[in-house]
Amino acid sequence: MPFHLLRDCDTLLCKMTADGIHILKDIVKRAPETPGVYRMLNQNGDVLYVGKAKNLKNRLTSYAQGTGLSNRIRQMVFQTAQVVLVEVASESEALLLEISLIKNLKPKYNIIFRDDTSYPYILFTKADAPRLTAHRGAKKPKGQYFGPYPDARAMYKTMEMLEKAFLLRTCKDSEFANRSRPCLKYDIKRCSAPCVNRISKADYDDLVKQAQKFLKGQGTQVQKDLQQKMTTAAQTLDYEKAAMYRDRLEAIAQTLAVQSTYGAAIENGDVVALYRQPPHACVQIFSYKNGQHVGNAQFYPKETADLTDGELLRLFIAMHYAGKDVPKEIATSHPVEDAETLAQSLKSGQVVRLYTPQKGEKRHLVEQALLNAEQSLKRKLSEESSWRQQMRQFGEVLGFDGTLERIECFDISNISGKQAVASMVVAGEGGMLKSDYRKFAIKGKDTPDDYAMMAEVLTRRYGKLLKETQKAKAGATASPTWPDVIMVDGGKGHLSTLEKVMDDLGLKGSDSPILLAIAKGEYRDKGLETIFRSGHSQPLEIDYNSPLKFLLQIIRDESHRFAIGYHRQKRAKETFKSALDGIPGVGAKRKKALLLTFGSVAGVKKASVEDLKRVEGVNAALAQQIYDYLNA
Repeated sequence: MPFHLLRDCDTLLCKMTADGIHILKDIVKRAPETPGVYRMLNQNGDVLYVGKAKNLKNRLTSYAQGTGLSNRIRQMVFQTAQVVLVEVASESEALLLEISLIKNLKPKYNIIFRDDTSYPYILFTKADAPRLTAHRGAKKPKGQYFGPYPDARAMYKTMEMLEKAFLLRTCKDSEFANRSRPCLKYDIKRCSAPCVNRISKADYDDLVKQAQKFLKGQGTQVQKDLQQKMTTAAQTLDYEKAAMYRDRLEAIAQTLAVQSTYGAAIENGDVVALYRQPPHACVQIFSYKNGQHVGNAQFYPKETADLTDGELLRLFIAMHYAGKDVPKEIATSHPVEDAETLAQSLKSGQVVRLYTPQKGEKRHLVEQALLNAEQSLKRKLSEESSWRQQMRQFGEVLGFDGTLERIECFDISNISGKQAVASMVVAGEGGMLKSDYRKFAIKGKDTPDDYAMMAEVLTRRYGKLLKETQKAKAGATASPTWPDVIMVDGGKGHLSTLEKVMDDLGLKGSDSPILLAIAKGEYRDKGLETIFRSGHSQPLEIDYNSPLKFLLQIIRDESHRFAIGYHRQKRAKETFKSALDGIPGVGAKRKKALLLTFGSVAGVKKASVEDLKRVEGVNAALAQQIYDYLNA
C-alpha cells in the first residue's frame, strides 16, 4: 500500500540520499580547487540547484559529507543524479555566472522567495498610438512595462495622473480602430484623441516618451521641460496651449506632493529589510518613485537555516530583480554578500547603488521597513499557529493518529455540463498551499452528471499519484505527498463516488486517507453544513460556532472559488470564438488584425479581397481564402 511507503519511508530516503552522496563523492575526486559554478541535476536532466564557490572542491565536499545538511539541501542531494561544473577566473565571475544561470534556468531549490500575489505593471502597448493600461501576469503583450507595483492603488493613482498630465489613450484597440469622433475623455482633457488624428503621431510619441521618463524617475526633468514649454507658449501669446501645459504641470505636482514624511530621502529606489526569528524569516520591500512611497511587499523564504543574512539578501536581490526594472539604489538592512559584484550584475542601463545606510533619514527608512518585516512575520506566525491548532483539533475529532498535514478538497463547476471543470485546493499545517492547487478540464462528460465528473477527476488525481508512488517504491523518483484527508463538496452521493474510486484504485484500508463530503445547508447557509464521513452512518457532530466548522468552510469555499474562476476563464474563451477560427492560416494574430481593421466578423465578411489584402500579415492567397470561406 502506498501509505506504508509514505509514512515509513526513512529507509528509502536514506538510500536515495546515499546515492546522491555517492555521486557527489565521485565528482569531488575530480573537482578542481578553483572558483566556479556548479549545477545539480536530477535523473531527468532538470536543474535542481545552481551555486557558486571560491573553491569548487571544498564546496562539493561539504555536500558529499552528508552531515549537518538542512532539509532543503538534503532534498537537493536526495534527487541529485549529475553535477555539472564550470570553472571561471575569479569569484566575481562566478557570482555573475551564478546569477545569470539562476535567472535563465530558475532551479527548484534556488527559488526560495515566492509571494502569492501577481503584482501589476503599467504597460505602454506596442502600437502606432501606444495604449496606457495595467497588466498582471506573464508579459505576453508586446510593449514597455514599468513595475511591478506592490500597491495596486498607488499604481492606479499614478495611471490617473499620467492620463491628466500626458493625455494618453486608455481605450481598447477595438474601440480605437473604430472611432469616428473623439470620446468624452477628449472633452474633459484626459486624452489627446489620436484615434481621430487630433494630435500628430510625432507629438503623441513625444507624450509617451515624457510619461515613460516620469516613470523612470525623471519627474523633475519632465516638470522643467513642461515649464519651459508653458513659458514659450505664453511669450508667443498662445494662451490656450500655455493653459494646457499649466494643467499638466499641476497634475504632476499633485502626485509628487503626496510623499510620506521621509519619502524624499530616497528619490527612486527600494529599501530591502530582513527580519529573522529562527527558523523563520521575512524580507520586506519598500518602493519609492519620484520621492513617493508607492507600496511595500513581503516575502517569507523557507529553509534558510544554512544561509547567513548577507547570503540570504544576496539570493533574494538576485532573484527578485531578475527580468525587472532595477531601481537606481537599493538600501538594505544588513550588508549584502558580494554587494559590489551583485550591483554590477544588476545594472540595466544605469548604475545601481547597493548599500547599507548606518544613519540619517535613509537609516530611518530601513528601520521602518525592519519594523514592518517584524510585524508581518509575527502576524503570519500567529495566523499559522491558530490554523495549526484547528488542524490538530480536527485530527482529534476524526480520530487521526498524529497531526493533519494535508487536506485535499475537490469541487465541480459547470453550466448544464458545458465547460465543465474541477478544482483541487490543498490545506496544509500552516494554511492554504496555493502552489499545490490543481485545475482539471472535464474530458469524459458534456452532460450535467456531477458524480461522473467527480469520479473522473478523482481517478485522474489519485491514479497518477499511485503511479508516482510505485515509481518511488522502485527507487526511481522521490515519494509524492499523499493527503491525510480527501474532501469533496457534496452530499452522500458524492461521498459514495469518492469511496468507489478509492476502492477501484485499491486505496482502501487503515492507512488510506480519511474520506469526507461537506454538504451545504438546506438554504445554503454557512454554518448549517453537514459533514459526512466514510464508514460512518451519522454525520460528524461539530458545533455551529466551532472554529473547526469555520476551517472546513474556508477550505470548501476556496475550492468553490478556484473552480468558478477556472470555469469563467473557459466560458470567456468560448465566448470569443468566432467564424474566423475555422479558417486555415488565420491564427490569433491575424484574427486580431482583421477584427481591429473591420470591427467585427460581419465587417470582415463584407470586405473585398482587395480590402483584406491591406491587412497586415494577409497576402493575396490568404485574402482570397478568407473571402471564399466567409462567403461560401
